[in-house]
Amino acid sequence: MEIPGEPAANLGQILEWLRKELAEMQIQDQQLLLALRHLQSLLEELRTESTHWEDTRSSRNTSPFRARLGSEGRGCQPVLRELAQLHRGEESRRSSLP
Repeated sequence: MEIPGEPAANLGQILEWLRKELAEMQIQDQQLLLALRHLQSLLEELRTESTHWEDTRSSRNTSPFRARLGSEGRGCQPVLRELAQLHRGEESRRSSLP
């Protein structure tokens, strides 16, 4: 049994829910884009640092481990911390149904 006004009200609720979900998805897309850009810049920094390691190794004729030892300890921890923060932020997305 359908009440004459009920389908329109139900459709209105569904449309409102869809609008809300789309708005949340847009915000998440923006956050993901910012995170991607940040990761891209971190990767570029690591590439530059890696080039520096290679230059240091070839110019000093030292072992690869020694050339990397000083820079690697400094560069690795911030990257891991950033990844952990991004991971925690991604878990905020919920799946809800009307």
